Amino acid sequence: MLPDVKPYDLEKIVPIRGLDHPESIGVGPDGVAYTTGTGCQVYQIDLNNNTYEQFARTDHRCLGSVVDATGNMYAAHTIAGNVLKITPAGEVSVYATLPRGNSLPCANYPAFDRQGHMYLSDSGDWSGACNGHIYKIPPGGGEAQLWFPEPVDTPNAIALDAEEKSLFFVETFGNSVSRVAINGDGSAGRREQVVHLPRHIPDGIAIDESGRIWIACHRPDRIYYFDLETRRLEIFADDWRGHFLRGPTDVAFAGANRDILLAASLDNLVVHRFDNVGVKGLRLNHPKL
Repeated sequence: MLPDVKPYDLEKIVPIRGLDHPESIGVGPDGVAYTTGTGCQVYQIDLNNNTYEQFARTDHRCLGSVVDATGNMYAAHTIAGNVLKITPAGEVSVYATLPRGNSLPCANYPAFDRQGHMYLSDSGDWSGACNGHIYKIPPGGGEAQLWFPEPVDTPNAIALDAEEKSLFFVETFGNSVSRVAINGDGSAGRREQVVHLPRHIPDGIAIDESGRIWIACHRPDRIYYFDLETRRLEIFADDWRGHFLRGPTDVAFAGANRDILLAASLDNLVVHRFDNVGVKGLRLNHPKL
C-alpha cells in the first residue's frame, strides 16, 4: 500500500518571499533548489533559513531547469530558444540549440536521463494551435533533434519515471498529463494520455518514490497527486482564494532527503514550501557531463 497523503493545511505553507515571479524549480544532487525570475535572474534557494541568493543573470527569461552532478544548472532559455549552462560561479554559456541554428518557439523544460541525454519540451507559440514538440539532446550538448515525431499541445514540465521507461509531460492547453514510452534504443514509443483535467491549466509535475504524479495547476490554485495504479486523482492543496497558495506553476521535491515539496508561483513573489508531506520525491538524474 502506498504511503498515505492527507490534504495539506494551507496555514502551514511557508512562503519563501522576494523572488521575481518564479515559474519553475530545479533541484541539484544535494537537494539544493534553484529557480529563475521574470527579470532574467537565476536564484539558489537556501532551505535552512528560507532565503535565496541571485548568482547569475541571463539576457532572456529562463523557465525550467535541471542540474548535473557537479552543480551546473541547465535552463530553458525561452525567447532565445536554446538551453543555457550556468555554472555555480554564475558563468553562462549556450549548451544546446536546434539544428541549423533554428530557435525553439518556446523552450520550456529540460530533463536528464542517466546517460546524460537531455529531453526538452518546446511549448510552441501558445496560440491555441497544437504545435509544441519534444526534443532530445546528446550528452555534452549540441544540436537538439526532434524526439517525438508528432506535435503535442503546449508541452510544459517534463519528468522521467524511475526506470526511464516513460517520459511524462504536461500539456497545458490540452488540460492533461501525458506520457511517451521510451523504447530500448532510446527512441520514442507510444503516446498515452495519463489524466485529463477539464477546466484546469496544469503546468508542473514531479514524481514521488511510489511513482505518483504530482501536478501543479496554475488555475485553479491547486496541487494534485495522481496514482497510476488506481487511477485516483486526489487534491493535496487547494486554495480557492489564492491567499496561501497562488498560481502554482511547478512542483519539486527538495532537501537532502527529498521530503520538502516546493511549488513555484508565477503569480506571486514567493516559492511555497510544504514540510511533513508524508512522502519523498523520486531522486532526479544528475549525470556527470
